[in-house]
Amino acid sequence: MMLLKAVVLLSLASAPPAKPACATTNIETALQHLTAHLKTAVPEASKDDSVDNSAMYFAEEAVGQTWTVQDVPNGYVSTGNDAGTRYEAALFKNPEGYHLAIVGTGDSGINTAVYRCDKSGLALEREGLEVPLEKAIELYANAGLIAPKGKPGLTRKDLKDWGGSILAYHLPRKGRAIRITSYVDEPGSAYGKDLGTLEYVQSKFQVVPLKTKAR
Repeated sequence: MMLLKAVVLLSLASAPPAKPACATTNIETALQHLTAHLKTAVPEASKDDSVDNSAMYFAEEAVGQTWTVQDVPNGYVSTGNDAGTRYEAALFKNPEGYHLAIVGTGDSGINTAVYRCDKSGLALEREGLEVPLEKAIELYANAGLIAPKGKPGLTRKDLKDWGGSILAYHLPRKGRAIRITSYVDEPGSAYGKDLGTLEYVQSKFQVVPLKTKAR
């Protein structure tokens, strides 16, 4: 009897960890998991107005889109380049599960949502892709887009006072780096310039700026 117990305990100790209920390597399946999750999460979130649940509501809007580009082997889908808001989703796999990132790029702003799948299930990572304003301004400075003091051009104050998003995020069809570009359109020469990347390293998104340009 003692030997049987020892065998059972040894088997349990050597068994691989259970996979999360949301586990998958297929982005279409991941989006299905998210859709099911939101059916419960969104109504619950609506009862609590003390928390910013805008990312959750955006995710609900995004998963209802028709994905015209479906690159399942690379974990990427998008709505293509139609007029209006363009939606992208990408799967970033890690040993414990994955992160599902969603970006919506519109005329006046960028919306993002990031969901983490691990042994606890699916959970929203609030501001998962968001770069703090001061760090975003430094990305502009590193890219040489801020005019020297006293010279005409884009200033730090312009960026602080900007009425919408100042960064755009471009999910990768391949790889694990999200490209960051400038999203201010005054002056027009600043729009769409590369500012750096968000690298998916050790299950986290980390900001990597461009090398500082000479002034």
